[in-house]
Amino acid sequence: MSFDVTGIKMFGLPGVAMALLFAAGGSRGAETPAASPAPETPATLSDVGAGGRDFSVTSADGTQITGQVDVPMSADGREPVIVLSAGTGLFDRDVNFGNSGTERDAVFADLARRFTQAGIAVVRYDRRGVRYKPADGQVLDKAVSGTSTVESQRDDLGAVYDLARAEFGGPAACIALLGHSEGLLHIAGLAAANAAAPDLVVGIGGPLQAPADVFRWQSTERNAFSLRMMDADRDGTVTEAEIRTNWQETPSSLVGTVGALLHPEGQWTPEALDQQVVTLTGFYEAGKTQALAIDPEAPFPNTETPMAEYSWWQNWYTDDTPVAEKLSAWDVPFLLYYGTKDSQVRYEYQQPAAAAALGGQVEIHILPGLGHSLGSHALYGPMDEAAADALVARTAAILNERCAH
Repeated sequence: MSFDVTGIKMFGLPGVAMALLFAAGGSRGAETPAASPAPETPATLSDVGAGGRDFSVTSADGTQITGQVDVPMSADGREPVIVLSAGTGLFDRDVNFGNSGTERDAVFADLARRFTQAGIAVVRYDRRGVRYKPADGQVLDKAVSGTSTVESQRDDLGAVYDLARAEFGGPAACIALLGHSEGLLHIAGLAAANAAAPDLVVGIGGPLQAPADVFRWQSTERNAFSLRMMDADRDGTVTEAEIRTNWQETPSSLVGTVGALLHPEGQWTPEALDQQVVTLTGFYEAGKTQALAIDPEAPFPNTETPMAEYSWWQNWYTDDTPVAEKLSAWDVPFLLYYGTKDSQVRYEYQQPAAAAALGGQVEIHILPGLGHSLGSHALYGPMDEAAADALVARTAAILNERCAH
């Protein structure tokens, strides 16, 4: 499958194949390092400096998953714990997914600092096949990264979650799961598999619709949706002046240039917008046919930079079960955050899905002017400082209330 910079985008990462490895800080020309040996015991711990410990744990298929736990300065072994689940990409535990050029681009590392300051221990882990800050510079273990599937990502999170429940914060401690983007799908997979319920689920830009519905919207309707957002006078026609004034506050601002959104004739009529959706739907259907014809066990996107088996990619076309329906197996609070210019999921579509399956268990926050990672960009971080602080404070308040009972 080919990818277009201004076309298909995936959760938490542009659909451009070149970007897949960049998210993990690797280089496309890197040779495959030897696979890490499986640990001798189901889980091992080691110190990584003041306030933190490294860990390794074995997933259901025997793959070693590595990560770290960050603990508050005042840790006494009974503090609340939150496990962080990353979105799409070859991410290590820090989740470098920002464009500011600062240390805050490490979105999960930044969140970990804030959570520990609030008295909450943080557990974060490396995606299978991604080596954390390797001395030899070989970030990607291709033999392992290419084994990733929908099921293995659920199981990897499950192994980390089980370890967190047993080892970090004490068995009686409150525990939360936080998913950014596709990370919420992995959490939903645990719920559907009857895993032990946490005390709280937190989502950042997380889909609640079926994956197939979300991906179809990204592929066929996002641009028209954004252009209609630019229609300031609501007359149905989007002029060049309206686009130039408003484009940066819409999902399609992720294209990075206003020129890609302008119509050759100077304006978008309702008919032209409808036709754009029809045209993109044709491309989507062709891509779907091509994707589903490929061996599910083939490497995606290719053998040079494998991040999963092709079955994972195919799932975005075929999984029509709402994520919220899977999450409903847990009778726990759900704390969800969305930005108004999120390029990957639209809160207008996630709210009805939440209401239908989760009802009064959900608390949803819609943050004006923020994107998929709750930053100023439609897709990338770093997270807005005030948004990050508010999310951490609300999470802490819920966990402290539940831990008190």
